[in-house]
Amino acid sequence: MQGFFSRITAFLTALVVAAVMLSAFAGQFRAAAAAVEIPGIDVSKYQDKIDWNAVAQTDVRFAIIRCCKIIRAYNDWEFDSTFEENYAAAKANGLAVGAYLFTDAATIDEFQDDVEYMLGFLKDKSFELPVFLDLESASRQEHLPPSEFMPAVLAGLEMIEDAGHTAGVYSSTAFFHECLDRKQLQDAGYCVWEANYFNTVNGLLSPAGHDLSNEATIWQYSGCGRCEGINTTVDRNICYTYQYFNHTAELANPTLPSGSLRPGSNFTVGGTVRADNVIRTITGAIYDMKNPAEPVQTVTVYPHAKDYKLTGFFTKKLVFSTLEEGTYNLRISAIDSADTEIEVADTQFIVSTEDRPVTAAQQTQQQTAEVTDPAAVGTADAAVLAASQPAVTQPPAAQKQSKSLLRLRYAAWFSEHWSLRKTARTAVRIGLKLDLVRTPLYRIFSGCSTTLESAYIAATLMLDACRNANQAA
Repeated sequence: MQGFFSRITAFLTALVVAAVMLSAFAGQFRAAAAAVEIPGIDVSKYQDKIDWNAVAQTDVRFAIIRCCKIIRAYNDWEFDSTFEENYAAAKANGLAVGAYLFTDAATIDEFQDDVEYMLGFLKDKSFELPVFLDLESASRQEHLPPSEFMPAVLAGLEMIEDAGHTAGVYSSTAFFHECLDRKQLQDAGYCVWEANYFNTVNGLLSPAGHDLSNEATIWQYSGCGRCEGINTTVDRNICYTYQYFNHTAELANPTLPSGSLRPGSNFTVGGTVRADNVIRTITGAIYDMKNPAEPVQTVTVYPHAKDYKLTGFFTKKLVFSTLEEGTYNLRISAIDSADTEIEVADTQFIVSTEDRPVTAAQQTQQQTAEVTDPAAVGTADAAVLAASQPAVTQPPAAQKQSKSLLRLRYAAWFSEHWSLRKTARTAVRIGLKLDLVRTPLYRIFSGCSTTLESAYIAATLMLDACRNANQAA
């Protein structure tokens, strides 16, 4: 017993030490695991005519294209003459595209005017990457403290996202330190695109040897790079995330119909749709499986946000109480700022007067289980069954098989409902999002998750096998 407690104490001590080390060196672990470095460029009219087909044959995966330039000091409001052509050609050649506005705005009103000017050119356009505010004016912005400058910047960013685009800020390292609140931007979900040439005039030849993934999502490492298809020099960048290339959305804390609903009863869908990029629309549709081509009910909302709680107008337009008896599908999908449709939820349910409508095969299986194993039915049903049937003494082999079946049923139920199984899965997902796959704690939780899932699957399979064997007998 003393040895057992010693092993438990040693294990808990190791766990605490691992947690402390993980907290103290989270930045180092993240840097070690930061293997995502997606190459890209940003362009304007100064790159002249671009052969986008040739660009697409290189390692370049994305392009951020200048839309407008506004310099109030010279009353210069300019729409970039190459924007339309660059946007269309980059898209046609499969590159992920973003846009930016160079502005020297310094007040809320100025930012709103400038963003409104830019949005007039972005109508009917979609972007995989954010639409950025390029902030680097020495004459009108550099002297402003973050407490004065940030409210104006945030007003411009909010306008961009209200128009259905994901938003971000481009600037230099010095500007982010002196005029902007980087943490406030990141906490609000805005992309940080940072120019850092590490004390060189034109930038680095390669991003190798440097890692800005802890402070920026996109790093501009050169202002004088080269790329096939572009005759001039061009800004070179790397992106540290697949967020703008893999389009995903999830329904958090979902409340969805399943099983059986009685005719005339209502149901309220619940949950929050969350995505990395701005969600332009969310559509909910109910399909009658007798004719699944066209929905019998549908509703569309326009969040223009990264999170949207399914409530109000959305839930009022899905009226379950009017559905006739039958089998239905509820499908919820979202369209993000890149005009990509993403499936959020797909669930089937039944409207029936029966509490639990079952198929003929399920009825046969249920009857077999009731005869061979009274523990499979409710307490009241078991009492009725026992009173209505003569006592039958099972042979020892059958009794042993029945007890094994009961133990397996408990094991499957326990595995399915045990909270640690869900906790382990959640910890693994968090570890993946934080790029902690190389840490000891991640391996522990990953191993626990795999073991628990394997145990659950094994218990379920063995339970099904025993049930099939009982039916065959």
